[in-house]
Amino acid sequence: MLLAVVADAATVERRLGVMGTSLQLEVAAADRASALEASEAAVRAIEQTELRLSTWREDTELSRLNRAPIGTPLALTEQTAADLKLALSCAEATGGAFDPTVGALVEAWGLRGKGRIPDPASLERAREQVGHARLALDGRQATRRAELRVEEGGFGKGASLDWAATALKRSGATGAWIDLGGQVLVFGREAVVSIAHPAHREQAALELVVSSGSISTSGNSERGLRVDGQPLGHLLDPRSGRPAADVGSVTVLAAEAGWADCLSTALYVLGPTAALAWVRGRPGVEVVVLEQTSAGLRARASAGLRKILRAAPGVTVQLQFDDGKVAR
Repeated sequence: MLLAVVADAATVERRLGVMGTSLQLEVAAADRASALEASEAAVRAIEQTELRLSTWREDTELSRLNRAPIGTPLALTEQTAADLKLALSCAEATGGAFDPTVGALVEAWGLRGKGRIPDPASLERAREQVGHARLALDGRQATRRAELRVEEGGFGKGASLDWAATALKRSGATGAWIDLGGQVLVFGREAVVSIAHPAHREQAALELVVSSGSISTSGNSERGLRVDGQPLGHLLDPRSGRPAADVGSVTVLAAEAGWADCLSTALYVLGPTAALAWVRGRPGVEVVVLEQTSAGLRARASAGLRKILRAAPGVTVQLQFDDGKVAR
């Protein structure tokens, strides 16, 4: 869970439910009426994104794509094509550690229900239906080249936040903080964003001080699925078809919410060492891995976070940055 505190007197604050989760906004503009209008535009943008991307409904663009005959192009809206392009780009950039076509695996593991352990044959069939390279996107035309299903869970929130930010800026907002189900987006103001303890979501462990960008955290404490008394991680490794190893939590700061969303999943799947290596040399993307060890909490972070990452008040965390220096 991500919490944020924003200091600004000229804001409209709203809390509501969308996309099956909570939405909190603090929007600043020239006057209260303008801030309220901008906040309405942001909410509409999020709702419209859900109506395009949700695969929990049968009438959305992604659901229609998942039913489209193999080899037959489906025309998408400009917005959905852009969202899908970002998801496919993330899959390519991370070597498939993130893959939007994991729908069959999500079903095989029962992750939209109470969870289950698939038998080897079922798991193999599901794995055969995963592969971003077999989903072609040509402009606004999407074509399934094999039996696969897109799952929006790894990029839908981020896409919604990006469209909300666009709507806010077009409506004259001068600054905003948005928290959509734990993913935060900030622009035009300073915010202190808390990163939760990997095993206790309500307990802040770290703080990031940011003035722009989006922060997304992935970890298995978010969902408490258990099968036969054993925990079942909901973050799948598309390459193996199995739940990723539990590494605590991975938080990504990126300029775009869509990238922060999909990368927090991908870097969790890659694991701490590979995640830090992936971020090196990629300006605009930072990562922190928070682990619970026998010696206490340890945070391994990319060097670009050195000036804006700190332990939460009253919390002891060993902070180690990728330049090898231990801060505290």
